[in-house]
Amino acid sequence: MQPITLGGSAMRECETCGGLWLEVAAFEKICADREHQAAVLGLASPVTGHRMDPTSDEIKVRYFPCPQCGQLMNRMNFARCSGVIVDVCRGHGSWFDRDELRAIIEFIRAGGLQLSRQKEKREIAFEREQLRHEQFIANLESPETLSFSDDERLSGILATGHVLDFLIDGK
Repeated sequence: MQPITLGGSAMRECETCGGLWLEVAAFEKICADREHQAAVLGLASPVTGHRMDPTSDEIKVRYFPCPQCGQLMNRMNFARCSGVIVDVCRGHGSWFDRDELRAIIEFIRAGGLQLSRQKEKREIAFEREQLRHEQFIANLESPETLSFSDDERLSGILATGHVLDFLIDGK
């Protein structure tokens, strides 16, 4: 792999396959900064001839070693919903097959990362409300806790309302 710089971010490129290795800080910089994204999009090769129907060889899941530590990397769907599967070594960086970095930047620029974060926040809020509801129900079923403060009653009612809103509206 040869070292290259795209948009001020240092990375390594495989001359054979066109894949890119980015260290953690470089990838975070690209994800957070539109100028770096524009530079990468401007300098990276365009997505041409990209097939949406992979061959059977492309479907096989293969785990690759991290170029720095040699440990097998984890395969992750970027932002859990982008559809771009990236090989990640948490401590060192990420491997992007040809055009994957471009696809991730386009996903971010289309608002995908922001939508993913909002969805994750809603899921966490739902889980919290569900836990409060379960605690409220457990308190109702427990004979030694038959008396509740007004705050506890209100919290249980609100939690139940939020759970119902989420189940009905998905919000």
